[in-house]
Amino acid sequence: MMRKRWIPLLLTLTMLMSFMIPFTTPVKADTISELKKKIEAIRKEKQQSEQQKKDLSNQINQIKDNKKVTEQEVLSIAKKIDQQEQKLGNLEIQIEEVQANAKKAAVELEQAEQRLKERDQLLKDRVRLMYKHGDVDYLEVLLSADSFSDFVQRFDAIQQIIESDKKILEENKKDRDIVAQKKKEIDQSLTNLKKLYAELEQTKSELLAEQKKQKVRMASLDSAQQQLVTKLRQEQEDFNEATEEEARLLDQLAAAQAEALKKQNKLPVAYNGGKFAWPVPGYSRISPNGNFGWRIHPIYKTRKFHAGLDIPAPQGTTIIAPDDGVVIVASTMNGYGNVVMIDHGSGIQTLYGHIRNGGINVSVGQAVKKGQKIAEVGSTGRSTGPHLHFEVRKNGSAISPWTYLR
Repeated sequence: MMRKRWIPLLLTLTMLMSFMIPFTTPVKADTISELKKKIEAIRKEKQQSEQQKKDLSNQINQIKDNKKVTEQEVLSIAKKIDQQEQKLGNLEIQIEEVQANAKKAAVELEQAEQRLKERDQLLKDRVRLMYKHGDVDYLEVLLSADSFSDFVQRFDAIQQIIESDKKILEENKKDRDIVAQKKKEIDQSLTNLKKLYAELEQTKSELLAEQKKQKVRMASLDSAQQQLVTKLRQEQEDFNEATEEEARLLDQLAAAQAEALKKQNKLPVAYNGGKFAWPVPGYSRISPNGNFGWRIHPIYKTRKFHAGLDIPAPQGTTIIAPDDGVVIVASTMNGYGNVVMIDHGSGIQTLYGHIRNGGINVSVGQAVKKGQKIAEVGSTGRSTGPHLHFEVRKNGSAISPWTYLR
């Protein structure tokens, strides 16, 4: 973890905390080079951390995409389950109706068979009566006719009785066959409905199993996302600690460079007083929320102290030295992007942040005059657009620039 790596580093740097006091502490000859090496090492660590955060964010976004797909799948399955349950409900109603019809058909078939049985028995009884009816034989009835025509009439009457019974019997058989066919069809329909019901139940079971599988997958994705978020949060904390350490080292580097220049009698001994020149000629507007003091940070959206003035200007606009001095920093600095710092003597220093890449026109140790071009406006570091961040520091602490600009 980065946090653990900073512990030895912090112990090593405890003697270098001169950025909050005037530059009077003696500095070893190799302090500047050591600080530069440590700053470079931290920046490499931060680059790796940035890549790691990017990778983690990509993984989190991929999981979020997978969760969206899984959520849609769960919703789709739930909809299908509802449709299956509706079909099953409708089938249950149909099955109940068919079962009722089947019972009714069974009763009707039984009744038809009973009618057929009774009629068949009646016919058989009458056939037997053709020969004998009680003590009277049908043949005797025919032979006792008075004449041939009476005989024919009696024969026809008996014939009609027999034919009528046979016709009724045939109709009863036909009625029974229709009822039997109807019952067969109802039974087949009931069988088909029960088979379809079983198939729907099977499909519903499969859908429920798939729904459970998708919910398990969703839980797994949630867990993986939470783990990645935790890693990303820890990585961000380590990155923030590294950033804070980088800022301390950069301040110490500035102090060390100023001390070295002071030893070489290259720093002004005292600020000559007077009003500072405006650092961005022709652009005097202060951006909204860009004044010195407490504000809501435009990027982090949290209440933070703003240590300078934000002066909007087009990319490449000239930045000048507000007064005579010596350059003590000309490099990148945490949050500020490309930075120039000038020592004006008497503990007064000015800082110029967000300079465009390739826009620094001075070097450490260079003496500058009031109004001299030192850099060009840019939007490097944490910036929402091209502007100059201008700070005034006294004995290492930021003070309101208006004190020297008005």
